[in-house]
Amino acid sequence: MLHKIYSDLPSFKQVEFHEGLNLILAEKDDQSTEGKTRNGAGKSSLVELINALLGSDLRKGNILKAPDLLYNRFGLELELSGKTVTLERCGDTANKIFVKSMPDNFMPLTEGDGEKYISNNEWTAVLGKEIFNVTDAARQIKSGPSFRSLFSYYARSPKGFDTPEKTFSQQSTCSVQVALTYLLKLNWKIAREFEDIRQKDKFIKALKQAANDGSLKEIMGSASELKTDILLKKTKVSALRNSISEFRVLPEYQTKESRVAELSKILSSLSAADTTDKEWLAQLERIIEEESEPDKGKVSKLFQEAEFELPELIARRFDEVSAFHDSIVSNRREHLKQEIDEINTRIGLRLKEKISLDNERSEIMRLLQSHGALEQYMLLQNMLSKLDAEIELLSKKLDATANLEEKKSDLKIDRHKLQKRMRIDHTERDKAISDAIIAFADFSNQLYDESGKFTIDPTDNGPKFEFDIPGKKSTGKSKMQIFCFDMTLMKLWAKEPKRPDVLVHDSAMFDGVDERQIAKALIIGSKMAKEYGFQYIVTMNSDDMPDMSMYPDFRLENHRVKLNITDSENGGLFGVRF
Repeated sequence: MLHKIYSDLPSFKQVEFHEGLNLILAEKDDQSTEGKTRNGAGKSSLVELINALLGSDLRKGNILKAPDLLYNRFGLELELSGKTVTLERCGDTANKIFVKSMPDNFMPLTEGDGEKYISNNEWTAVLGKEIFNVTDAARQIKSGPSFRSLFSYYARSPKGFDTPEKTFSQQSTCSVQVALTYLLKLNWKIAREFEDIRQKDKFIKALKQAANDGSLKEIMGSASELKTDILLKKTKVSALRNSISEFRVLPEYQTKESRVAELSKILSSLSAADTTDKEWLAQLERIIEEESEPDKGKVSKLFQEAEFELPELIARRFDEVSAFHDSIVSNRREHLKQEIDEINTRIGLRLKEKISLDNERSEIMRLLQSHGALEQYMLLQNMLSKLDAEIELLSKKLDATANLEEKKSDLKIDRHKLQKRMRIDHTERDKAISDAIIAFADFSNQLYDESGKFTIDPTDNGPKFEFDIPGKKSTGKSKMQIFCFDMTLMKLWAKEPKRPDVLVHDSAMFDGVDERQIAKALIIGSKMAKEYGFQYIVTMNSDDMPDMSMYPDFRLENHRVKLNITDSENGGLFGVRF
C-alpha cells in the first residue's frame, strides 16, 4: 500500500494516499482561459512516477529523464508485507534505488557515498517476491513472470487502455500469455513453453524461406528438385562407371594418335599430287586426240612455183622437208605417250601407297577406338569423383531439407502435446477459471445490467483471452472491459497472503465513457477497495467527475486526495512546466 510520494524538487506537490478509493482531481484555475488545458497538470505523470518508483525501466522519454528533473530525487513510502519501506530514485542514477528504510530480511544493502542502495533489478526482485510471490527460480526463466510484467496490469500507462489483455500495443504474445496465466492462477510454465514452440516454428519458417529464395542454396533446397538432381547425376555415374569398367588403356596412345595425324597428312599430300597429275594427263590426252597430219599443200605449191628456176634442186628438197616434218610429228606423239605413261605410273604407285597408308591408318583408328589414353582414363576417373562428390553434397542438402521437414512435423506433435497439457491444466484448474469468468460477468452486469463474457480458449498457439461486453465497439464499453478485468484480478488475488494491494487507473480509462458508467465504476471500485483492503487510485479532471447524487453513501471528501493540481503555469504536480 502506498503512503506518500515526495521529492527534493521544491515545487513538487507531495502526494499522500489513504486506504480505499483515492480520487486525484485536476481543477481549472480561477484565472484559466479557454486556451488552457489540464493535460500537463500531472495526472498521467503521477502514474508514471509510481511505476518508476516501483522499478520500471527509465528509458528515454521517461518523466525522470526530463532535463529539468534529471538530478532531482523522488521518493516513495509504502507498506510492503506489513512493513514500511522508504526509497528514492533519480533519473541521473537510474539503476540505483536509494533505500532510506527497509527490513533487513528483504535484501542486503550496498553502501556508498554515505548512502545505502540496491540495484533496480534487486528492487523488482523484492517487489515480485513480496507482492506476487514470484520465486527466484521463476525469475531466472527467460520470459518468465516478473514483477514489472505483472504489475503493469495494476498501474497501466496511458497507452495501456486499448485492450484488457495488453498493457501496451506491441506487447508480445508470450508476455501476455505468461502474465495472464500467472495472474489467473493457471500453469504459466505451459504458456512459457508455447513461446519455445513459436520460436522454433519461426526459425523453421525462416530456414524454409531462405532455402526457397536462395539465401541458403548451399545448405538446403527444394526436396523435389534435389531428388531429381540426385537421380540424374546417379544415372550419369552409372553410365560413367560402365565406360570406365570397359576402358582399355593404350600406353603408346599419343604415338599412335600422332601417326594417324601424320598418315592423314601424307594421304592428303598424295591426293593433291594425284589431282595435279590427273589434270595434266587430261590435257595431254586432249592434245594427242586433237593432233592432225600437217597440210603439205601450201608447201607443195610453193615448191612448184620455184621449180621453173631450180627444177632438180627443188624436187629433191621437197621430199627431204616432207620427210623431216613427218619425223617431227611422230617424235612429238611418242614423247606425249611417254609422258602419259609416266603420269599413269606415278598415279598407280601413289594409289598403292595410299591404300597401304589408309590401311595402316584404319588399323590404328580401330585400335584407338577400342583403347584409350591414360590421361583419358584419369579424366573419366576425375569426372566420376566429381559426380560422386556432387551427389554426396546434394544428399546432405536433401538430408538437411528432410530434417527440416521432420522437425516441422515434430513441432506439430509437440504443439499438440502442449495443447493437450494445457487442456488438462484448465480442467484441473476449472475453479480458478470459473471464478474469473463469474467475476468479470458480475462486474460488467453491475455496469450495464447485462453480463459480459470472459473466455480462455486453449488454442494450439497457447491460451487466448477474449472479452465481450454487448456493444463493446463503442469506445466507452471497450474501456469498461478493461475496468471489469482489472477488478476481476483484484478480486482473484484478494485472499492471497502476498498480493497486489494497489490498482491505478489514469484518466484515460474513462475517456468516452458515459458518466453513468463512470459513476458506477467509482462505486464498484470504492466498495471493492473497502471490502478487499486495497487502494484504488483514480486520476481525472474535476469536470469529468460524474454526478454522484444518486449514491448518497458516496461522499467525495472521503475519497479525494488532498492534492491541489490545476492547469495554471505552476499548478501542476511538479510545480513547473517542462
